[in-house]
Amino acid sequence: MSNNRMCPHCHHTSLRRPPAWGIAVVALAWVFVATMLFASALIGPFIMFAVPVIFAFGAGAIGSAHDFAFAAPHCPACGKLALADAPATAQPPARELAPALARAA
Repeated sequence: MSNNRMCPHCHHTSLRRPPAWGIAVVALAWVFVATMLFASALIGPFIMFAVPVIFAFGAGAIGSAHDFAFAAPHCPACGKLALADAPATAQPPARELAPALARAA
């Protein structure tokens, strides 16, 4: 995606992108899960009760971190996502006729 901050839908200059430090949040989430797994290994046979809880917290932390760090840019003015560099009013590419139809025409 380009560096311009203009929304392709409403043309306001209010496009918000995820912060650059979002990748650090993902790394911290993975470190958090690894630390929880290491700490749970120290509790011995009770680990079978801790692993489902660790999995739930770890999946939530890592999933939320990825959503935060790699979200699509959005416009707070119109509420739409800016998924492509091309503006929303761009014309679709012209389609060619199928070979059989082209020979018949």
